[in-house]
Formats: sequence, structure tokens, C-alpha cells
Amino acid sequence: MIPFTTTPEQRLKLAGYVVEMLKTDLDREFIAAASELAREAQGVYDLFELWATMKDDPKERDQIIADIQDLLDDYRDAPKQPLEKPYIQFDQLDDVTQRIIKEKLTLRQLIEQHGGVSAVAQKAGIPQPSLSRMLNSASMPRRSTLYKIANALDLPETTIAFEWTR
Repeated sequence: MIPFTTTPEQRLKLAGYVVEMLKTDLDREFIAAASELAREAQGVYDLFELWATMKDDPKERDQIIADIQDLLDDYRDAPKQPLEKPYIQFDQLDDVTQRIIKEKLTLRQLIEQHGGVSAVAQKAGIPQPSLSRMLNSASMPRRSTLYKIANALDLPETTIAFEWTR
């Protein structure tokens, strides 16, 4: 992360953005964590500013919230020191992608059985756009996200853990 410290003027603007976010159905813990990170991470601060300018575009606002959640997760999950990860050969990537998509389909079915994406996102404390994005992409979900979903579904994490979770 690039070093960044908000100025007093930026902190006041950020407070205004937080007040606006509180008027939406966003989770208060998400707003608090995101605003704390925005004081230290310029990319998150910039996303708050962008969110504030998109008042007439709910889809774009949802996308911005999903981006902020991704940055929050990256920040929380970042190792304190470099880790050595297993290497996946290029010719194995299609197989990995198909296996992830299959696992996500099973997860989506579980989520639908428990009230759908919006209900589970709210119960898990995950912004709905972030959960939708995770389910609709071929990317590997974060272990912390799966843990939140497992808790919301009242299932052991091993029930929904993917082989390649980050």
C-alpha cells in the first residue's frame, strides 16, 4: 500500500461521505472499517469520493462498494511477511477455473436455500454487490468471505471451503 495520510479537509469530507452512506442500507461495520482504511489508503479514499459523485447511478455505487470491500479484504488478509504459495502451471488454469465455477454454483444453491444473495449478504455482513460479484466471477474467493458466509448459513466452514481459497 502506498503511504497516504488524509489532510484535515479530506477527513471532514470523509465524515460527510460516511453520513451519506449511513442513509443507505449498507452495514454500519462495513462503513466504519472502510472509513478507517480510507484515512490511510488513498485508493479507498478516492473510491469514497467517487461513490459520493454517483448519486444517480445505483449500479455504479454498488460496484464501488464491492471495490471497497475487496480492498478491505485485501488489507485484512495481507500477510505480515511474504508467503510462498504453490505454483499453478499455465496449462492447468482452465481446469482450476472450471472447478471454482462448479464450487460457486454449489455455494449459490446453498445461498438460495437460505433466502438468497441479499438475505445472506446482510446476515454475513458482506455488501450485497460484493457477494454477487464473488459468486458471478471465476476468481478464487477469500477464506474470510467464505467464513462469513458459512457463519451466516450456520454451516461449518469446511462445507463451503474451496481448495484454492486465498
